[in-house]
Amino acid sequence: MKTEVKVINETYTIRGEEVRLSIKARIDVDSGERMFDEELDNEAVSKAFDQYRQRHGMITPERIKALRQSFGLTQRDFAALLGWSATTIATYETGSLPSVANNKLLLALEKDSDMAQTIYESSKQAMTEQGKAAFEQKLDPPKRANATKMIERGINDLFAARRYSEFSGYRAFDLKKFSNMVLFFVNHVSKLTKTKLNKLLFYSDFEYFGRYTVSISGVAYARLPHGPAPDQFDLLYGAMEGAQLMTGKESESGQYDWYYEAANVDFDADLFSKEELEVMAVTLARFKDMDTKAISAFSHGETAWRNNANGQLISYDDASSLSVLAGE
Repeated sequence: MKTEVKVINETYTIRGEEVRLSIKARIDVDSGERMFDEELDNEAVSKAFDQYRQRHGMITPERIKALRQSFGLTQRDFAALLGWSATTIATYETGSLPSVANNKLLLALEKDSDMAQTIYESSKQAMTEQGKAAFEQKLDPPKRANATKMIERGINDLFAARRYSEFSGYRAFDLKKFSNMVLFFVNHVSKLTKTKLNKLLFYSDFEYFGRYTVSISGVAYARLPHGPAPDQFDLLYGAMEGAQLMTGKESESGQYDWYYEAANVDFDADLFSKEELEVMAVTLARFKDMDTKAISAFSHGETAWRNNANGQLISYDDASSLSVLAGE
């Protein structure tokens, strides 16, 4: 029997709706009849389904598979997450059309992956331990990134009024850069208290200003009883903890309980210039082995602290009298 492949017009009925399209088909040369060809016939059916999907804005098998893999889940666990059977997911990924309701859910999940967290809370009991671990690992970084973006935008706006002023070191405050400056010290000093951290930031910013007439972070500092500290530092550190960049922990030391910060991520050195990193490293070397009480007392000798009232913002212009720059 002699056959050839020709392009023909064909009509398919999908869910009661006609889909007309041109397809490739194998034809008997002598009789002109269409012959069975598994590869071409499957290709034609897939083409018909694709056209139907386009008409109705339906998710494709490739996108369903990519969505499942974005959560690190097997077909079984993805089905359990959605409350479906594993067979349902398998058939969708191999070309079957989802129901209208299931299609809407998949499209919504594809558009907003945060929905998965809500679904997960009510369906995780049906998932395997491996599936739950994979899902939680995949979902956390996007959540942290989204939280960080929202926090950065809100706090940067909060400090906008001080941009390029004497209280910001003539720089716009940038929470991302400030946070990484914090992470630099938290990563390098074991069990770093907030009080000591505040001083390390102060000396870095003010020494850099004294050398280059601009601050590193753009944060404002206030005169507080234990020495200079970033204005509203509890809000700033709380934002970092909320974004899971670091964690506040409690430690017992003798008869006293005290709190320190532990980093969850490394700092991003690419956000800083060579000169900024150098000043931060010098500050670290100078004060790393000084305990909280000693560095607090040391900071009380600075004109920037002595000449201001409690709660008052400190002008970066006071950096000219900074003790660590004396004699330079």
